[in-house]
Amino acid sequence: MSSTFPTATVIGYPHIGPNREQAKALEEYWAGRIDAEAFSQSMRSLRLNTYSRLRELGLDEDYSIPASYSHCDHVLDTALSIGLIESEPTGTDFDLDEYFAVARATGQRTPLGIDRWFDADYRHLVPELTYPTRFRARPQHLLSLVSEARAAGHTIRPVLVGPVTMLALAKTSPDTSTSTFDQLDELTVAYLDVISILAAAGVDWVQLDEPAFVTDFDEHSDSELAEAASRAYTALSGSNTRPQIFVTAPRGRLRAGLCALAHSGIEALGVDVSAATRASDPGSIARIAAETPASVHLVAGVIDGRDAMADNLSTSLSVLQDCDRESLSVSTSTSVPDTPHTVSSETDLNIQEASWPSFAEEKVTAVKTLAIAWTDRPDDTTRSSPRVCRPHGPLREIGDPQQLVASDTVLRLDSQTMPDRLHKAGDDITVGSAQNLALVNRSGDAGTEKTFVLRQHGGYVSARLARRRHL
Repeated sequence: MSSTFPTATVIGYPHIGPNREQAKALEEYWAGRIDAEAFSQSMRSLRLNTYSRLRELGLDEDYSIPASYSHCDHVLDTALSIGLIESEPTGTDFDLDEYFAVARATGQRTPLGIDRWFDADYRHLVPELTYPTRFRARPQHLLSLVSEARAAGHTIRPVLVGPVTMLALAKTSPDTSTSTFDQLDELTVAYLDVISILAAAGVDWVQLDEPAFVTDFDEHSDSELAEAASRAYTALSGSNTRPQIFVTAPRGRLRAGLCALAHSGIEALGVDVSAATRASDPGSIARIAAETPASVHLVAGVIDGRDAMADNLSTSLSVLQDCDRESLSVSTSTSVPDTPHTVSSETDLNIQEASWPSFAEEKVTAVKTLAIAWTDRPDDTTRSSPRVCRPHGPLREIGDPQQLVASDTVLRLDSQTMPDRLHKAGDDITVGSAQNLALVNRSGDAGTEKTFVLRQHGGYVSARLARRRHL
């Protein structure tokens, strides 16, 4: 276990493709116009293209990209990977006919004991547990994802739904009075087998998603979930044959589960500290800082993965500072599987409207921007902290860049095109009309300036261009 956790990451990323490649391939496969091999090859290309694009957007550290691809449903993927559903993998993937027979079930029982369950915000499959259920490690699909990414030069982070959430979402058969959590110990062994096999394949980090800890259940109390977390993750962390464990608690504030997870022995904990969650629980930042040991790497989900509007990055940077710890990374608060890929595809937006939305790519670049600002912050705490910002209103045209005063700094942001005119964005930042220049209206060394300047729609500075007087 040697790799450090990346400074910037996302919990999950859209797997449908920027041009709906997955949906189109599924339609072709279900209609019988392509076979399983052609479908799998199409999805392989989609995954690798996604990894390459995420690297271009700044997720270029090992394990910063999650292996969050799914043919349909992450709960189903995990249920198959831990043997909760009896299935024999075909080669390195699931049996596609069996997989889609379950995934396409709508409201009725299937031969595999699965029901479709719908929620206002999230859709997944609900396994039905018999007692006792025999769990078995089936990590072939995860190993395949890791191997294909590695061959293409990407080091990705395998993702599973965590054991507590799996049991919280499951239900028992009608003829039994047992609780799903009666089988927690057996299920934990299956998870340990899966992640140990991943470790043997050279994986240093694995992600376990636990949205159950921020969810209200009629059947399970917060204290029951916290006790289950302590049991499961203490057992997983106690193994010497495992990768480092990153547990996420997306989609809300952690309650009793915070202390249980933070003290279970895991290496990294992802918390939702987005604006919506902070508003619902104003004391959450202080509580997270107080209850999370310094030995646990905190992954602050400050960029809201649920909101299609842009975050205020100056405020977000202040949230990172309030976390009051050195061992910190920046992330989205949730996975963004259903978010459109990029604002740039919205060709009907005018320049005022274009400054407000934030889709998947913009959220990635916002995460990277904050990570740069946090990593490059001044060591001397008496100095003013670096700031990041983006416009939150109409841009005002202010003239030709050649005529601007020489005391400010111009930086180029990921583009080779010099705009003809510039627009005022507020907060000491002026952006180019082509959204690729920023002018810093305060003095400072280039490194400090670079940390708090970003592209209008959430990008980060790639290189210093010149002083204005040298344009």
